[in-house]
Amino acid sequence: MLAQYLDLADQFNVQEGFVIIDVSNYDYCLIQPIGSDVNIYSTIDSGAIQGVSDGSAVSATNFVPVAALSVIDGTTYSAGITDGEIGKLSVIGRYVKISKSATIDKLLIMLAKIS
Repeated sequence: MLAQYLDLADQFNVQEGFVIIDVSNYDYCLIQPIGSDVNIYSTIDSGAIQGVSDGSAVSATNFVPVAALSVIDGTTYSAGITDGEIGKLSVIGRYVKISKSATIDKLLIMLAKIS
């Protein structure tokens, strides 16, 4: 298994409460917010302009709420993850947007690829 571990709290706080990550090369991701609950969204729309660009996380659009699975008890978080808990998100889109109109202490992400 290949994994990438990130703490995106600084980026989240600088961008006034959101971060967008490209998850297209991974099988699932774990998200653990510390200091605030967060909302999660996903999209397959990169904002590409045909013949001009492939799009990117910056131009991604048309995000919709998605559910995550609680790794604690297997229940489903409906479009959000509770402060301090870990949510598992199967990769169901190209980009994941994590947002909340609050600052956060840590925003821990594990992106995993089963090889």
